[in-house]
Order: sequence, then structure tokens, then C-alpha cells
Amino acid sequence: MVQPAVIAAALMSATCFGGFGLLHALVEHGHTKAFDRRWLKAQRTAGGNPRIGKGWVPVMLTLTQLGGPLLRYLIALPITAWLYERGQHAAAWWICAALGTGWIADTVAKKVFKRHRPTLVPHLARAGGPSFPSGHTFNGLLVYSALSLGFAPLLGPWLLAALAGCALLSLAIAFSRVWLGVHWPTDVGAGWLLGAAWLFGSLAAKWQFVAA
Repeated sequence: MVQPAVIAAALMSATCFGGFGLLHALVEHGHTKAFDRRWLKAQRTAGGNPRIGKGWVPVMLTLTQLGGPLLRYLIALPITAWLYERGQHAAAWWICAALGTGWIADTVAKKVFKRHRPTLVPHLARAGGPSFPSGHTFNGLLVYSALSLGFAPLLGPWLLAALAGCALLSLAIAFSRVWLGVHWPTDVGAGWLLGAAWLFGSLAAKWQFVAA
């Protein structure tokens, strides 16, 4: 029997996947071009410098690194290993599965959509590969939220606060990618939607098959 929580998580996943698909269709047909350009240019002066000053560059670089592959896995791997050593085997394996399949999904999506990175403003950070969806945003939401859910028994009533913090962190990472000029706003929106879809889908699978 399928539990209501599984159905709810699956519906949330499907809704986020639908939003991702809709956003891609809008991008593909050029309906977001003016919006993307306006948002990107709004962060810079006429000379291409950050409107709020170059002093914010280290802050934005730090935020963006939290969604980067090196730092996020340096955080995730020891925490997952610690959970496993504490006897939370199912939680540890679920985190590995969610993050591993998420990495594959993000990589495939970039290769399928092949959107070029913006050249409208100078880049303030190194970035390579396709632009859509934003991998930093996708993984920023998925990795930290999955880790929080792995700690659900320990967090207790603080779990919702932890998940809200993860959502805010992922939004800050998303903003940093646009501010640094390496992504269009719709790239990070797509990354957030796909990350949420993958998180909810992974949860539905966990609750249906692991907890059964």
C-alpha cells in the first residue's frame, strides 16, 4: 500500500519537474530573453563592474563555492560516513543514492540542453561547460537538504528549520551565480526546480522502498 507521504512527495516531484520543463520551453522559444538580460545587467554598472561594489566579490565567491563540487562533497562525504558509523545505514545509503543519481541527472541535463553561458557581462568567477541548468544551484539544494534529512532523527522538531535554512542557502548560491555573471537567472531557476524535483523523488523512493 502506498502511504500518503509517498504520494505527496511524488506529486511535489512531478510538479517541480513540470515547472522545470515549462521553464525550459520558455527559454527555448526565447520568451525569457529580455528577463534574463535585464536581471544580469541590473547587477552591473555601465563599465561592467558590480553595482554594489567589488568588496562583495569574495562574499559571492564563498557562497558559490558552497555549491561547487569540491566543497559540497568535502562536507557531504564525512557526514555520510559518520551517519553510517553511527548505525544509520539506510540514511547513509539513501544520501549516496540521491547525490549520485542527482549528479548524473544534472550532467545529462547540461549535455542535452547545451545552453551557452552569458557573455553579456564580464565573468567574476571561473565557469565552464553548458549553462542550463545551474549545477551549483541544483546541488546546493539537493546536497544540503539530503544531509539534513539524513539527520532527521537527531534534529527532531528542528528539521523544518534546517530544511528552510537549506532552501535559503541554495537561493543565496543561485543569486551568487547570476551576480558573478556566469549564469542566466533562468539557469538557476531551472537548477532549483530540478534539484527540488530530485529531492522529492528520492524521498518518495526512500519512503516507499527503504522504509517499507
